Amino acid sequence: MAEDTDHTDPLAEASRLLAEVADNAEYVGEEDEEWADDARAVREAYTRALRLDPESLEAAVGLAVLAGAELRCHIVNHVDGAWWEEDSGPLTEIPADDETGRRLVDEAIRAARHVLSLEPDNNLAVYLEALAHECGGAHDEALAGYLRAVELDPWDHVAKDRAQALDDAYDPPRHEGPDPNPHSRHFWLLRDSVRTSNSGDEEVAYWRLGDPAEVRDAIETVVADKARYNPDLPSVRDGGISLITYTPGRPPSTVDIYEALRPTPSGPPAVDWTAVALEEPAPGRRLPTGQPVRVGGRVHFDGEGERAEE
Repeated sequence: MAEDTDHTDPLAEASRLLAEVADNAEYVGEEDEEWADDARAVREAYTRALRLDPESLEAAVGLAVLAGAELRCHIVNHVDGAWWEEDSGPLTEIPADDETGRRLVDEAIRAARHVLSLEPDNNLAVYLEALAHECGGAHDEALAGYLRAVELDPWDHVAKDRAQALDDAYDPPRHEGPDPNPHSRHFWLLRDSVRTSNSGDEEVAYWRLGDPAEVRDAIETVVADKARYNPDLPSVRDGGISLITYTPGRPPSTVDIYEALRPTPSGPPAVDWTAVALEEPAPGRRLPTGQPVRVGGRVHFDGEGERAEE
């Protein structure tokens, strides 16, 4: 696999647009020209990258995510008027006479399978193929895919719910750590949470990062932002800041960033980087710009994601 081919710069803008296209797929109308233009730009950028390097995993994954987003958009606007991916009931099947919908199902399956031809254990592609099969009415194939997604990531609660929607008898396995790591590339997730109630509810933003320098910048940004509203950090916490490292071949590891903060004479606390111990990814193993990843039922794109309740 040509892992070291440098698509970072050409794919940076495509990755940014892909996050917006995927996040907004179930909220836009069929006449939304801006969304359609962004989707087209994403497809053109990833397709160019794939022509340059047919084994570009980041381009293949990007196209698979885009195909899934276009399928969701079609379902919302032409089939059901809603999107039930995280609901407890089965998805609405695309009618046999819906030629556009059936074509989008086939494209989503084909795009996911291309990813799996490059990386058979890519849990995001496994899930996307299963979802497309369910939309197409192939429930046996969809169930097998959801079960495989749970096997790769036992914390994928969405895949578990989808499996249970298709098989009432399905009893998800009880998982006890250490967490498995299904990813072949090294990356970090920075989890920034803010408490929204006394009962423990949180609003969370994740930063998906692939470079130690990016990790340091993101941590310092989050710390400075929290300290601006809470000068008593870290003695008085407002939510949490944790860094999760995903290294191929090892379980993920987590560092509580509050524990690495040290007071300064003036200004925000400083990060003691010896307590964070960022590891340089092995050659060819760094997750490149432009490749989304699926962790615990959530897809993460480059940089900071939108805040959501957890």
